[in-house]
Amino acid sequence: MKKNNILNIFLVLIICFSVGFDVFAEEDLVEKDRGVMVLSLDESIKYAALNSFEVKIAKLDYYIADTQNMYAEAVFDTFLFGGANYAEDKRQQAMIFFPDNSQKNVYYGGISKTLPTGTQLKAELSDTRDWSNTTFTSKNPYHNTEFAFEARQPIGKNAFGYMDRKTITVTRLAVENADLETQDRISDFIANVEKSYWELVFRKKALDIYLDIYDKAKKLNDSNIKNFKVGLIEQVDMYASEANIARIKAELLIVKNDYKRAQENLKLIMNMPDDITVEPGRDLHFEGKTVPLEDCLKTAFDQRRDYQMTKTDVEIQGINVKIKGNAKWPVIDLVGTWAFNGLEPQFEKAWDKATGADHSYYYAGIEVNLPIENKQARSEYKKAQFEKEKAILKMKDVERKIITEVGNTYGDVIAYEQSIPYMVAAVNLQKEKLAEEAKRFNYGRSNTKRIIDYQNDLLTAQREETEYLYKYKAAAVDLDKAMNVILSKYKDLL
Repeated sequence: MKKNNILNIFLVLIICFSVGFDVFAEEDLVEKDRGVMVLSLDESIKYAALNSFEVKIAKLDYYIADTQNMYAEAVFDTFLFGGANYAEDKRQQAMIFFPDNSQKNVYYGGISKTLPTGTQLKAELSDTRDWSNTTFTSKNPYHNTEFAFEARQPIGKNAFGYMDRKTITVTRLAVENADLETQDRISDFIANVEKSYWELVFRKKALDIYLDIYDKAKKLNDSNIKNFKVGLIEQVDMYASEANIARIKAELLIVKNDYKRAQENLKLIMNMPDDITVEPGRDLHFEGKTVPLEDCLKTAFDQRRDYQMTKTDVEIQGINVKIKGNAKWPVIDLVGTWAFNGLEPQFEKAWDKATGADHSYYYAGIEVNLPIENKQARSEYKKAQFEKEKAILKMKDVERKIITEVGNTYGDVIAYEQSIPYMVAAVNLQKEKLAEEAKRFNYGRSNTKRIIDYQNDLLTAQREETEYLYKYKAAAVDLDKAMNVILSKYKDLL
């Protein structure tokens, strides 16, 4: 009898120690309220879009690409030019007619401009002052003031500015593609935020489930302690109860760490300070309102930016073929020059004569430069043709990719939509089963092992239900991503 009492006292001490450990573990498993920020999905996306380095880098990449428009249009820039120089020559000459001391001052300035028609215009004003010690000039010193206008019009290669204008068009289309690529990167980022948020919700729900099961197991253990004291249960039941508590504690610590990791992952993607703890403001829920597959495919082909980019690439390569085809032509330029000058010892008189346009000069001609072999232009033209064919094949490949991605993600959503109601029913049945068995246990018609098994059955069913809901949410995000509707979905937040 004494031996049994000593054994009972020893067992009670062990149980009390375990209960004390329970209190410590429970405090350790519950998050303290320190700088907690409860976020909805919309708030998470808005915060991430405003603070993420990834979004800022994507926008800067677009701004960098956008500068190419101005760079391409620089071919039509207006240029001002000018200069001044002075020369003095006292070198010995071989003939007496050549001066052995001369000075020249030159001043000039002008403006040049290329028009969208390819016409190159230039206007120049110059004044040259010459002096020498020779006696064989009628005016010494003299100023030669001259106005000159020149026009050059390509009619062969780059005829009427064709290549210049098409090059600007290609650049504009490339910048549009850069904008689409930026939107795609931001859309992918938001999809990652969505998934990270739903993972946080999932981990929080899993933690709540384990805390609830832990509470049930603890109550069972507390009941067993009382029953063991009065001899209603055997020692083997206490061992089973304590083993159940220990197992749930181990799993609970892992689940808590998973939740902590999900918090940190969301904070990282949102670029949130370390001293803030985030918690989800929503629970996993089930809508089950997916539109038909045909509508999803139509939306995808209308919205997919990678498809739009490939179509633009086909257009770009088509223009490049025309540009390279034009580059095979010979250079044929119509050239015209009109100039008039004034020649007087004084600058003012020379200026007056020049502005009178009495002493004029006209020139008109055609200049031709024809490469005989033209290998470079022909090779670039052939390359452009191959690039166009490649762009068309890429577009067709993206078309198949869209059909496959939308079909697969749509199938995932539908599969989870159809399976979740069964999982909900399974959880409800497991709850009823455990409740009925708990009644039988209270009447002494069941045992600890069966209650533990039924608790584990409920835990498994709840975990699977929660996991199905999370996978359903992730699949819905993937479907939105496959249809490229994420940006339009959250356009008011960005």
